Amino acid sequence: MGIALRAQAPASPISWRMSVKMTSPTEGVVTLKATVAPGWHLYSTTLPSSDGPRPTTITFSHPTSMTFASPLKPSVAVVEKDDPMFGVKLAWWDTDVTFTRPFTTTNPAAPGKIDVKVSFMGCNDETCLPPATVELSRTVKPYAK
Repeated sequence: MGIALRAQAPASPISWRMSVKMTSPTEGVVTLKATVAPGWHLYSTTLPSSDGPRPTTITFSHPTSMTFASPLKPSVAVVEKDDPMFGVKLAWWDTDVTFTRPFTTTNPAAPGKIDVKVSFMGCNDETCLPPATVELSRTVKPYAK
């Protein structure tokens, strides 16, 4: 009698989701949500030194008919602490964080597609994730009342 076992890879302690919504015929907002497992933290988009972990970077690709007028806005402020893993003061999010970025389009009938590349690194008190990159993409649907 044989028993088949299936090994399942553990879920990453940091995961990403993306949504896009038109808020008017020519304006919309991109939302990126980082889900951070308890006990873990996601490093900030700005770090004081290149000697430690890599900062989170978020890069957008979009049609020329779209314009982003402002930078990403996180939903919560970063925590600044001395990081025992790297021996320096660093900034991170230790809870879920949502980033929003408004945009405008000159093509309301077919706004286009937004691609996002997120490179990030996270740690807990014992170990760090290797630097990772996720790519997210959404086709923007025209505004609907």
